Amino acid sequence: MDFIKIYFEEYRSVFLLRLNNVNIVGDLAKQFLLETAKSILYTIKNTRLEKTIEILLSDNPSKLLDLIDIDALASALCISTEQVDLGLKAIAPVVSQIFILKSNEIVAATASLAWSTVDDDKDSAVNF
Repeated sequence: MDFIKIYFEEYRSVFLLRLNNVNIVGDLAKQFLLETAKSILYTIKNTRLEKTIEILLSDNPSKLLDLIDIDALASALCISTEQVDLGLKAIAPVVSQIFILKSNEIVAATASLAWSTVDDDKDSAVNF
């Protein structure tokens, strides 16, 4: 799902500034963005398509961040869940703006991902 990588790179400086404001700085901030992007992708892959699209098209699409496993993200980053929560809240307005501006592209990519996941599951069942 390249769109997440593309948007996180496009808005990287804004994300980093917002993370700096909550004392997530330097390499940790960069790692935070990488792990958050992975978490968003995982969340999209593992959430019902209808629910994901409903969230993405809502007035507050950053609600998708509420579905992220904060404990897993904190563990991956070796920081507290409180720091993860602060970081997610700091970048949520930007994530929401991206989702609103790019909603058609994101919904199409999400639907495509859902179908490819179904196909992958079928393939893995056959090869298993």
